[in-house]
Amino acid sequence: MALRLVTCFSSNLFAEGIKKLLEREEDVHVVGSFSGDDFRSDLTEACDLRPDILLLDGNADLDELLGLPDEFFARNETKILIIGDRNTRFMIHKNLRTLLSKGVVGVLPPSADSDILKKSLRAIIVGELWLDRATLMKILTHMKRAAPYVRLAKREKEIILYISQGYRNKEIAEKLQISERTVKSHCTRIYKKLGVNDRLQLALQSHKIWSGDVGSK
Repeated sequence: MALRLVTCFSSNLFAEGIKKLLEREEDVHVVGSFSGDDFRSDLTEACDLRPDILLLDGNADLDELLGLPDEFFARNETKILIIGDRNTRFMIHKNLRTLLSKGVVGVLPPSADSDILKKSLRAIIVGELWLDRATLMKILTHMKRAAPYVRLAKREKEIILYISQGYRNKEIAEKLQISERTVKSHCTRIYKKLGVNDRLQLALQSHKIWSGDVGSK
């Protein structure tokens, strides 16, 4: 079954370009595109189409997104991927925890190309998180400043880095030159330490990192 995608961009030209790019993919179906001035209305109509993923550009009204009630997101399972830009990077980083609670499961950096976009969509649809390296390093910085009673080893932080970049266990094993079984063991320990069950919850439960419940060694 094809991935159902809706775009919500400030630029019609940008929306058309993304649509043409993704129309070449057999497993991606763009079911709607919005680029009006009323972001809340567009977002409501977009979610009514029940897409698997809602793709937003960095110029979307993120303040409006942050202000929407949790009930708005609770009634649908749409995952949100933001294509960030240099102007919105600070705001995204500052509000990442809240954005994650609103259904945002991925942020693409300004440097992302079409291959990264396609890879991120396929990672997100199977329940993974997609964060660029700069965003993830910000998270890991908070880990270093966190409280000491829950600690992450260097190798565990490396694995979190690769997981958040969309790498599978086999790819992580190859990069770290360890066995896939060892990667799985590390993942089990990371999930247990942070009280999560999978890659996506690792991000959604990241309040432990910001609130000082996770340390490092």
